[in-house]
Amino acid sequence: MAILSEEDRKLIISLLNEYSEKLLNMCEQIDRQQRNFDFLWLLLAFAWTMVFYWLFSTKIITILTILTITIVSQSFVIYIYFGIQQPRLELLQRKASIISAKLEKVIRAASQAQEHTTMAGGFFSDLEVDLRLSDAEYALQHYKNLAKKRKFFGYF
Repeated sequence: MAILSEEDRKLIISLLNEYSEKLLNMCEQIDRQQRNFDFLWLLLAFAWTMVFYWLFSTKIITILTILTITIVSQSFVIYIYFGIQQPRLELLQRKASIISAKLEKVIRAASQAQEHTTMAGGFFSDLEVDLRLSDAEYALQHYKNLAKKRKFFGYF
């Protein structure tokens, strides 16, 4: 059985830490933006429901005022989301996909190295690599669950 040097062990640990932290941070941002997106659509639906309610319960001048205010505010909100937030979310998802692929390769390489070699530092070095591997596997699984998760409004 070959011995893995201390430098290689530190490199494996630093790569596992770096990619798993990046992936978890991106997952957090993606989740936050998806929740904001869901809230935005609920807000839009509520506003239009209120407009239709007021349409049938008030005078024509009030209806025109309410419609104007609603249309202007809704257009602004939709522009903010689709013009600013949606491209940012897509970019985050692409970056997270790339980082998850890299992390998967690092996990695979670290697992193979751990199976076929012994660490220079002994038992505690093996334990540290095991712990970092489990953290990285958690980050990867968290990303996969987030990517699979159905959006609140699956059509958008």
